[in-house]
Amino acid sequence: MTLPRLLLKSNMLRILITNDDGIDAEGIKLLEKTLEGLGELFVIAPAQEQSGSSHSLTIGKPVRITEYDSHHIAIQGTPTDCVLLAHHSIMKKQIDLVASGINMGYNLADDVLYSGTVAAAMEGRLLRYPAVAISANRETGKIAQSSLEFVREICKMVLDCARPEFINVNIPPGESKGVSVTRLGKRVYKDVVNRTRDENGEWHLILSGELSSVSMEGSDTEALEEGYISVTPLHLDLTGFEKIDELREDLSVLPSFRSLNAKSP
Repeated sequence: MTLPRLLLKSNMLRILITNDDGIDAEGIKLLEKTLEGLGELFVIAPAQEQSGSSHSLTIGKPVRITEYDSHHIAIQGTPTDCVLLAHHSIMKKQIDLVASGINMGYNLADDVLYSGTVAAAMEGRLLRYPAVAISANRETGKIAQSSLEFVREICKMVLDCARPEFINVNIPPGESKGVSVTRLGKRVYKDVVNRTRDENGEWHLILSGELSSVSMEGSDTEALEEGYISVTPLHLDLTGFEKIDELREDLSVLPSFRSLNAKSP
């Protein structure tokens, strides 16, 4: 199979649009429409829904590519696959911004660890592109025009910024009260596992449950609950810097730690 040959216009900025809801989802169509005119738009997204796929990727297996047209391509894989294939092959490293969304369902607090939407933006940032993840209410028809205008403006800001950014945006339904720059909040997952038998008599486990938030001042969950658009800067380094000295002190009492360090030159 011949890989798609995208018609790159040399004088335009190139925006990769992806998601985890699938290329036919209403949210990604709305994002494409919202970003029209900011640059040359390429929609490269999963062929099917990949919600909750986090940062998974396909290794050592063929990934089918379906070209709708020169600017719309479906990938039989994860959101991370989409960004990697766009970077390494389809768009040949000619990307100026990765915009992921609009996800139908919020990605707040600890949700960012599970979200394929946020993971796609994160992969873009790992590849040193500026990246924005956008999520909203499950009913895209409830997104106010003013919120879409803000999405367009923040994507343009990130696109034009000399310092690459990685930003997570969550949009409340209807008219927002404004925009709040936030930290990640804390989710509480009340998981429930249900056991069921299918028509063949085989047992299956189904994970479900309720979701709530811990009240935290300045958090994305608080902002959204109060009707504000939440904008959270994210970064890639998960190091717990405040714990480094404490961990070094804890390790120093271990005989093996002292022995190994004694052997160091």
